[in-house]
Amino acid sequence: MTSQERHITLTQQLYAAFASRDIPGVLALLAEDVVWGEPDNPFNPAGGTRYGHTGFMEWVEIGKNAEEILLLEPAKMLTDADTVGVVGHMKCRALRTGKIYESDFVHLVTFRDGKVKSFQEFFDTYIAGEAFRE
Repeated sequence: MTSQERHITLTQQLYAAFASRDIPGVLALLAEDVVWGEPDNPFNPAGGTRYGHTGFMEWVEIGKNAEEILLLEPAKMLTDADTVGVVGHMKCRALRTGKIYESDFVHLVTFRDGKVKSFQEFFDTYIAGEAFRE
């Protein structure tokens, strides 16, 4: 198996663990010093960059108290030597307002020594922010 094939498989495992809410399974795929980020947004409490397993768990706690992921659907995965780009669609509900937002996304998942060293999310931050705004 090539490194690109291995990274695609690990990325699929990461999404499967998220889908089943298997946080220990996600943590097992992350490097201890993982960098986990999504764009800053003054209205989206999960926005920003977090570091290490502790930062990832902080992001998880903020997320589960702030929004419900209704759909997270990867559609295509592209890879190079150490990164998998995932293109897909998501649908979420902001819990405080009850508003639903949808956006296409791109996730960049970068690997080091068989572990996720960084995860960066890109999506329509405007519509997400509007869903959180009262």
